[in-house]
Amino acid sequence: MDSVSEREPWQAIAKRKQDEREQKIPAEWRLPSTLLPKQDVDDVFNFPQTSGFFTLRELELTNVDASKVVAKIAAGEWTSEEVTRAVCKRAAFAQQLVNCLTEICFDEAIARAKELDRKLKEDGQVVGPLHGLAISLKDQFNIPGLDSTLGYVSRIGQPASSPSTLVTILQNAGAVVYVKTNVPATLMMGETINNVFGRSLNPHNRTLTPGGSSGGESALITLGGSYLGVGTDIGGSIRHPCSFTGLYGLRPSQGRVSYQNVQNTFVGQEAVKSSAGPMCRSPDDIRLFMSSILAEKPWRLDPYCLPIPWREEEEILPQQLCFGIANHDGFVSATPPLVRAIEIVKQKLLDAGHRVIEYIPHEMQESRVLINKMWSADGGEEFQRDTDLSGEPLHPDLEAWLGHSANAPRPSVSDMWRVQNQRTLLAQKWSERWENTQSQTGTGRPIDGLIMPSLPFPAVKHDSSYPSHYGTLSPLLDLTTGSFPVTRVDLEKDQMPADRPILSGRDGMVKKFYKGPENHKNAPVGLAVIGRRLEEEKVTAMLKVLSEIVGRDAAHL
Repeated sequence: MDSVSEREPWQAIAKRKQDEREQKIPAEWRLPSTLLPKQDVDDVFNFPQTSGFFTLRELELTNVDASKVVAKIAAGEWTSEEVTRAVCKRAAFAQQLVNCLTEICFDEAIARAKELDRKLKEDGQVVGPLHGLAISLKDQFNIPGLDSTLGYVSRIGQPASSPSTLVTILQNAGAVVYVKTNVPATLMMGETINNVFGRSLNPHNRTLTPGGSSGGESALITLGGSYLGVGTDIGGSIRHPCSFTGLYGLRPSQGRVSYQNVQNTFVGQEAVKSSAGPMCRSPDDIRLFMSSILAEKPWRLDPYCLPIPWREEEEILPQQLCFGIANHDGFVSATPPLVRAIEIVKQKLLDAGHRVIEYIPHEMQESRVLINKMWSADGGEEFQRDTDLSGEPLHPDLEAWLGHSANAPRPSVSDMWRVQNQRTLLAQKWSERWENTQSQTGTGRPIDGLIMPSLPFPAVKHDSSYPSHYGTLSPLLDLTTGSFPVTRVDLEKDQMPADRPILSGRDGMVKKFYKGPENHKNAPVGLAVIGRRLEEEKVTAMLKVLSEIVGRDAAHL
């Protein structure tokens, strides 16, 4: 079809794609109407346990962390096939409750699992450290024969011919790939919604978003439809979904995890880059993922991967740690649930014999300004091009951004050089200030990490364009950053104090946006721990310490 008038309506193309996805769910895994929770049932987090849809064996196989799965398979106590069938069924279940999947390859996954079982039986040893583990992937990752639409209608029907390098690495380590998960169109929204697959929901409260852009992953993992998933993050897209759904996650520095042959937004934009990393239910699983893929020496396949193996010596932490603590950045304050989470962590660290000091990341505001200049440098041309191909509309949030970008003067090459130099100077300033905390910590070292929120609020209502977040500093300066769950929203404790100071006009918008805990009912509350560049081992070890000190409440498996 050569003209716009002859073009097939985008709605019809999207509907056909949705139908193809649904047809890949076996009939026996489709929930009967008598079992489906009514649309006004918001909290479906415990529904897998209470629905009667799963056998006790299936629940045993899926209510565990990835580390236990690979240990059980390696010991011959579980088979890869039974584990894969169970998690595929649970992924199908999650799809019907929270709409988290884009691509499904259950049959291929089960065939792969059978082959891994055969190899283990014949050889007497596992293929690799991920032998038999089903791993979910954000829609960006290429699996041959499957689309990577990124939520664009125009990209439907363009299956990948070769895998992302990370997919090859995972399979070489013994993993089983079985689903890809939903994203917002353009990947640049905190709400996971697009015109191809629709909106993903938060299992803790389906009126809330699971975050974005790795929101399909967070929703799937939260409902037990994945042991471990791979997300990406250029502005909070791993950290925000993990915080919104009560998961652990890691945004690694560039070069530790391969990003080769991954579909992306801002192709060719090198000033600030997206990073791929794990999302899961325990710090042990972050370690499993990172150590396993690095054992495959990804730098031999991807020239942009750094030749740095997993360094066990970097996981050894001092007996007494000192963390910087912040509940604001000097410009925007966190809302009451996040402030309370900070106080919980602070007190538990002190009780455990660790140290904390105040460390306000004033550089956050400059990072917001710089990163937005980098993101909008093309005037929204890429977004417009991909939507014009199908005639689909952009989400209103993206329309607003596109309009702003299109109306702003296009930066010149020298303008962008200047912005990138400002980034370099900011990194230097940040590093110097971090190093100078050595005089305050009482340990003889600078702070080991900075604990603060990833956003000023917990999970928000759908179509709520939140006014600010704390997600820009880590990607701009390429800082290793982990996410961890702390608590959940409390309707009594998390009321907004009337006398809360207003730090800026943007902070006033955040206070007005929050309204009260009722708008975030049942939402998990998570925090981030920021390390220095290329500190994946140390940050993972600190997440382990925090998980042991803080514990987990009823919001989490």
